[in-house]
Amino acid sequence: MNWQDLKAYVGSSDNDDTYVEECWDTAKDLVASYIQSANIPPQVLRRVYLEVGSELYHRRNAPMGIAQYASYDGNPVRIARDPLIGAYPILNRYMKRFG
Repeated sequence: MNWQDLKAYVGSSDNDDTYVEECWDTAKDLVASYIQSANIPPQVLRRVYLEVGSELYHRRNAPMGIAQYASYDGNPVRIARDPLIGAYPILNRYMKRFG
C-alpha cells in the first residue's frame, strides 16, 4: 500500500499527486507516533492510513476548519481539528491499557 492507494481513495487528480503523497507520509508518521510499539494488524493499519490521509487531504478544502458546504439545516460544517479522530476508535482496541 502506498500514496497511490490514498489517491484512489480520495478520488484526486494527477495534478494533486505531490499533495496526496505528502498527506500519505504525514498520515503514516502521525499513526506511528500514536501507536508506538503496539502490535496492530497490517490490514487495520492500512485502513487507518487511508482514513487519516483522507482527513489530511480534505482539510485543504476547509479553510479555517469550515467545509465549503453546509449541512441540511443550513449551518456550516466544522471538520475535526485532529486528523486521527476517526482512527482512535479503530486503534484503541489494540493499544495496551495501563492503570
